[in-house]
Amino acid sequence: MPRRLQEPDQHAGIHRTIRFSIKRNSAPGYWHYAYAIDDKVRTGRVQGRLPLLAIRRVQMRIDRDMRTGRTEG
Repeated sequence: MPRRLQEPDQHAGIHRTIRFSIKRNSAPGYWHYAYAIDDKVRTGRVQGRLPLLAIRRVQMRIDRDMRTGRTEG
């Protein structure tokens, strides 16, 4: 029987010059994320069985926060 590859428990990356990190939560299918925009740290959790799906959802949140941050002020 072929062995199943182990998925990573955490990931760090950069999206649009914003550093972010995700880490597998104790609840199955959930990931804890953190990133900072303009000295404001954002944390939370996203749902996604696959790590790439969770990464994409965090990137979408970064895009949304950057978009709303530009219109304020």
